[in-house]
Amino acid sequence: MKVIDSFRIVWRNLWRMKLRTALTSVGVMIGTAAIVAMMALSLGLKESAVKSLENFGNLTEMDVEPLRWYQENGEWIDVPEDKVKKLNMQAVQELKKIPGIQAVMPIKELREQAKLKVGRREGYVQLIGVDVNESAAYRKDDIEKGSYLTGAPQEIVVAFDVSREMRDVEKEKREERRRKAGAGRHEMSQMPPPDIGGGEALAFNLVDRAGTLILSREYRIDDEPKYEKKELRVKVVGQLKKSEERNSSAAVYVPINVVKELNEWVTRSRGDEVEEGASRRSRDKAKKDTFEFDRITVKVESREKVEGVVKALKEKGFEVWSPARELETINNFFFVIQMVLGGIAAISLLVATIGIVNTMIMSILERTKEIGIMKVIGATVLNIRWLFLMESGFIGLIGGLAGLGMAWGAVELVNYFGASGGLLDSLNMGYGGGGDPEAAPTKLAVIPSWLALFAIGFSFIIGVLAGIFPAIRASRLSALQAIRSE
Repeated sequence: MKVIDSFRIVWRNLWRMKLRTALTSVGVMIGTAAIVAMMALSLGLKESAVKSLENFGNLTEMDVEPLRWYQENGEWIDVPEDKVKKLNMQAVQELKKIPGIQAVMPIKELREQAKLKVGRREGYVQLIGVDVNESAAYRKDDIEKGSYLTGAPQEIVVAFDVSREMRDVEKEKREERRRKAGAGRHEMSQMPPPDIGGGEALAFNLVDRAGTLILSREYRIDDEPKYEKKELRVKVVGQLKKSEERNSSAAVYVPINVVKELNEWVTRSRGDEVEEGASRRSRDKAKKDTFEFDRITVKVESREKVEGVVKALKEKGFEVWSPARELETINNFFFVIQMVLGGIAAISLLVATIGIVNTMIMSILERTKEIGIMKVIGATVLNIRWLFLMESGFIGLIGGLAGLGMAWGAVELVNYFGASGGLLDSLNMGYGGGGDPEAAPTKLAVIPSWLALFAIGFSFIIGVLAGIFPAIRASRLSALQAIRSE
């Protein structure tokens, strides 16, 4: 029997008992719709929870520090000092070998706050030294204006909010004098402070402009405190995109060697009373043949690989500081939710399977003579079993397709009423995507493509499994008895 002929026979038999086929498929439809809808709801809530977590930082970026203590049997145990990882170039190379890590950026921060002055504007910034070669692949996609560092010591890249936090000090002083001079005038007394409203500040562009980094340090001569300033001419070559991380809003990135030299200048001559101790510590530190970073930031290839990367980092003796640490808890929680909801919905599929078995057995009783004739004209046992398996499988497939459509309609209704009723906002789940206004709105329920394909395939397999017993029973019928039956 040709395959095309068997499909024609199956379709003819299903069409001949349309009502029975439809009623049997309804059970599969309800079961499939229930499973898909339940899974879609749990997946949507999980996605919303993860996106809400992204508001506290990018989940694919995490700070790596040495692991100094860990928990075992409910007790905190300190890691021996000689076992604590060192954040040096050796650690950078070790991190690069971990599967899933896309880029590694070692960081060294200036120990004092610096002031950046561009034109008449100035503001305090946090100077962060980065390895240009290592961070190029990490930060090049985050540039909004200009370009990234090339390694020249006078180049700097500023965070998005740096220009908005810089003030025109001279203008403020003039406005203050005007307010004092016209203190008796009501309209002058109601004048807002300069730059409130952000009109001029928001339009201030730093890229491709020359500026000055100003540092100061304190030292003592005869127990008298003295202050010294150091100015470094720089050029702003780029500006980063907006970030939700508050600790990087005033960051200015420079080559790491610049920060290293500035740190040595700042810590030099802190005081006569500690000069001897400081010199001794400096000599001890000079004996080290490696330069240590303050922290190392890594970027993971995708959010799906974050959990595995976090686990690998902890196994190698590193601690991770990122919202991504909560991903494992979220994944485990929603996995349990999916299993519970899926198990409840699967009961209806079990009932539908019994219905398919019953339908196929009734079909055997009605078509006993037809089965005998097929055997007499040369149909093999395999042919008979194939026909009944395909027939039951198509019943499951029809129910699965209808159930998927039903689930899609239910999901759209849930998302519509969830959005119009403000449910997403009340759950604080409507602001995913790290605060990106152009990001797609979060939904309460989602049906990914893999879930749709799984539902269709699973319903077909359920139908095939339900048809195994009737197919075996049909293939065992005696040809002569089947022909004689009425």
